[in-house]
Amino acid sequence: MHNYYPESKVELSGFTAAHYDILLDLATFGRYLQVIKKSVKLMEIEPGDRILDLGAGTGRNACLMAKYLSEKGRLIGLDISQEMISQFKGKCAIFPNVKVIQARGDKSLPFKEQFDKVFVSFVLHGFPQNVREEIIKGVFEVLKIDGSLFILDYNEFSYNEMPFHLKVPFKLIECPYAFDFIGQDWKKILRNYHFADFEEFFFFRDYVRFLKAKKLAANKKERLLIAIPSDDGTNIFQGMLGRAKEIFIYEMENGVKFRLIEKRNNPYPNTMQHLKTLDVYEIISDCQIILSSHIGERGVGRPEGKGIRLFFEKGKIETALANIVKKI
Repeated sequence: MHNYYPESKVELSGFTAAHYDILLDLATFGRYLQVIKKSVKLMEIEPGDRILDLGAGTGRNACLMAKYLSEKGRLIGLDISQEMISQFKGKCAIFPNVKVIQARGDKSLPFKEQFDKVFVSFVLHGFPQNVREEIIKGVFEVLKIDGSLFILDYNEFSYNEMPFHLKVPFKLIECPYAFDFIGQDWKKILRNYHFADFEEFFFFRDYVRFLKAKKLAANKKERLLIAIPSDDGTNIFQGMLGRAKEIFIYEMENGVKFRLIEKRNNPYPNTMQHLKTLDVYEIISDCQIILSSHIGERGVGRPEGKGIRLFFEKGKIETALANIVKKI
């Protein structure tokens, strides 16, 4: 098999491809299969779902997902390795609504808004960052609006802070691209490609994460995102914007309706206000409106300078959003 990215260790062939499932089980003392089963359950697959398994490998994951589908559901696996595809066909032969195609995930795919769910398991970390982002673009294109992307891969962590007994095998087993992957802010990257409404679950002492993200409207210009600081999700935070524990992100629909799409944690609530202002605004840099009860005098100019509109309201979020409609 031609290796498009020579330093990658996710483009498999030979002995590794032929014994991939066994090697993975041995390396994780059998825990990897349990993680996959848990992740598939967290996908909340509906009987009629259309699912794309990107980087489908041997088909073991696809078989687990297919058990949740009815005859109306469909699953397509995608892989570049003919050796993997042969195993996939053998494992999934009992499922008539499951098939596999040979294709590259970093190139345009022959589907357009056809899938309810896309599953990507331990694939992204094995490529350069620009290739990963091409894969995400492709996923966006094949998902339906409000469809979900599921990424099972390494969490964000510092390699230098890993315990020695974990650091050594990570360096021996993983390709150079993985060291870059663990330093990326994937929720921020996915927001830039119009994904939101994140949920995450952690495995293997938090070194592995199952990340769920929902596809938003295709054209960013059609979306209006509103950031609202709140500690309870019902009332606007009464103090300075930067002291709220969470910032709730709403999307405006059809010019009159709002829906909550995401809650973003604010890691700076106890930092001095003048030191954290820029960091807090970075968390909501994709929003067009900030709705807050109070923003310090020094902080007002920064969002306005970036074209973000400010509205000052107190009380219930629902009431404040209704008032915004009259002002926009």
